[in-house]
Amino acid sequence: MEETADFPCDARKRVGQLRHVEQSTANGTANKFLVNYQNKSYDIHEFLRYHPGGKKILNHYENRSLDKAFDENPHSKAALHLLQEFMSDNEKKYQEHEKLIDWDAPILGQVGSLGDKYWEWVNLPVNRQIRLFKSDVLEFMTITPWYLIPIVWIPMSTYFICIGLTRMNTNTGNALLEVLLSYISGILLWSLIEYVLHREVFHFKPPADSKLLITLHFVIHGVHHKAPFDNRRLVFPPLPALLIAKGIWSVYEAIFSATMFPFVTVGTLSGYVFYDLMHYYLHHGAPKAGTYMYNLKRVHNYHHFSHHDLGYGISSKVWDYVFGTTICLRQLAKPIEW
Repeated sequence: MEETADFPCDARKRVGQLRHVEQSTANGTANKFLVNYQNKSYDIHEFLRYHPGGKKILNHYENRSLDKAFDENPHSKAALHLLQEFMSDNEKKYQEHEKLIDWDAPILGQVGSLGDKYWEWVNLPVNRQIRLFKSDVLEFMTITPWYLIPIVWIPMSTYFICIGLTRMNTNTGNALLEVLLSYISGILLWSLIEYVLHREVFHFKPPADSKLLITLHFVIHGVHHKAPFDNRRLVFPPLPALLIAKGIWSVYEAIFSATMFPFVTVGTLSGYVFYDLMHYYLHHGAPKAGTYMYNLKRVHNYHHFSHHDLGYGISSKVWDYVFGTTICLRQLAKPIEW
């Protein structure tokens, strides 16, 4: 289900409100939140905290039909696909797109064979965890808790600060100004790198006849769009990130002076840490209405569920404005409460 409360530059109606309930069963107590759609029953309890329109928007529809609400507030194909995850009487039978692979086996070795069906499949989300490798060791290396990002990259930033301090010429009055300008330049450069990587690399559509490029796309970013609620794969694993960072540092070293290079690098690392932690928060946090994070979360929800080719900026919308990929959100009558 998608954020029906707001569509880009559109004034569609807002539906009721939503709350979380516990329901008793014959075998004891179990958490359920049942709704109906097209004569089928769905238990969306596990989805309430992820609903892009907020947890309170469906309160009126517990044990009732969503048909009218969906007619008044059209949902994307991705949202309707995701709804199938919660069909009460459909635990083993799933719509045709999810029959394309064996969900009981590691997925990475299968996606390359999807061919021309891959792009549509990867942009139809599911609410489940994905296993990439049969090997537990390899699988472990692809799973990254959010707190590993500051653990790895703050010491790395400290290392570059130390290098920069040893290279500073304190005999000139411009030393501190140079450090400040270098650091700010690094942050701005990261914002551009973030945008370009997301748009041109992460959203590069691989050729249907290339198993290698399809597989590469899936492991880099497709896995996140397929399972956007899998919190184990929201931040970038340090090992491949280090490889990308090494390439960026090589370019920086070639174009910046010896004194500027370390502090530009620190600025870029700061921007990256902010970006990755923010990305995690946009998926699992509950920002308050009117805040910077609130609008970014709305935009990012649309990027996942409606407009995969817009809204590439995660930590900033600046470059979306520059390159015309902005998602325009209307003023809401009532704020979303996640």
